[in-house]
Amino acid sequence: MTDAVGICQRFGVSLPPSATPRRRSRLPWVLLGLGVAVTGLLSTGWHFADALVWAPAVRRRVPRTRVLGVLDDGQPPRLLLTRNPATIRPGVLGLEWDDPAGVRFLAQLGPTLEQTRRTVTRAVEWQEAALLPGQEVRPSTVGLGTPASRGLPYEDVLVPAEHGLMPSWLVPGGPGGGAAGTDWVIVTHGYKGLRQDALRILPTFTRLGLSSLTITYRNAHGAPRTRQGVYRLSAEEWQDLEAAVRYAREHGARRVLLMGFSMGGGITLAFLRYSALAPLIRGVILDSPPLEWRSLIRHYARRYRLLPLAGLVEWLTVFKSGQDFDAIDHHSVMDRFTTPMLLFHGSADRTVPVAHVERLANARPDIVEYHRFEGAEHVRPWNINPERYEQVLTRFVRRVLPDEEL
Repeated sequence: MTDAVGICQRFGVSLPPSATPRRRSRLPWVLLGLGVAVTGLLSTGWHFADALVWAPAVRRRVPRTRVLGVLDDGQPPRLLLTRNPATIRPGVLGLEWDDPAGVRFLAQLGPTLEQTRRTVTRAVEWQEAALLPGQEVRPSTVGLGTPASRGLPYEDVLVPAEHGLMPSWLVPGGPGGGAAGTDWVIVTHGYKGLRQDALRILPTFTRLGLSSLTITYRNAHGAPRTRQGVYRLSAEEWQDLEAAVRYAREHGARRVLLMGFSMGGGITLAFLRYSALAPLIRGVILDSPPLEWRSLIRHYARRYRLLPLAGLVEWLTVFKSGQDFDAIDHHSVMDRFTTPMLLFHGSADRTVPVAHVERLANARPDIVEYHRFEGAEHVRPWNINPERYEQVLTRFVRRVLPDEEL
């Protein structure tokens, strides 16, 4: 056919349309492009859904930090530190370090005073030992170590639950701190969190005479794993909090409070919705809680400029873990809660937007005492103003656990 076409063209003879070679169809290329696009969308959605439900071991990287200088020409002394993501975070900063003998020390620094491309300057609010230039330190805005790092006597306990024994810390709050009293607070960490997140506030509970039980829950770091090994975003984890309340009651607790950081707050609210033991709870403290996950998925999709994928991620989450989003939509049942609540949230929270929790505060001012901390990031209202945080917490505890009942 090619030779015939060439001869006809040479002598100016035109072939009928049926005799000309057909142009290759573009349909296969269109289908291929669509297939690549769909595969890319599914792959991206699968990645985000997997990241949402999968519960890996938590290994928080502590950036290598050194004391570059000690400025003691005024009061209080100031430290010049290596600049990194930990040392530039707003609010107070904790430092931990070991001396040559292996003895651990702590310090607390105030907000950033100055920073350059390589250094950060902060004032020392208190320190257990002197710091010298060249000393390597471990910075943290949540917590490192154990309750002993905060000077608190504690016991490692195992709380029986559906999927096994949950590692927990029990800090006794009875007279003299030697035994657990009858007033307890059960603290639940957040999504991909650690018990160390509670270390900032455990000394306050001890001063108030409360025994604190800081728990882990299924699939969290160090806790028993389910067969699937996925988070249910509080739809099932509340059962482990119920087991902790049962444990506290069996060990002498008479009046019980609950405190939850981030998803621990969602677990606390799910407990109030579903547990037969909910009437035993005198009050709850919520720090940066997620109250409804569909809108949070949209928030993250918008944040990463992937809003069209929000519905796909939601569907894939249900497919991968059997997630029941209605069961963890606490916005839809705000009118049903009766337990007094203390709610902390930061205006700079990019994980759970402040408007997300203010729906609860605005809908239920009869039971919710809300405190917004300007400039605070996720689960870090305490860091912005520890004194205010602890004063508010103290007043709430004394209100819901009045002395006249004792």
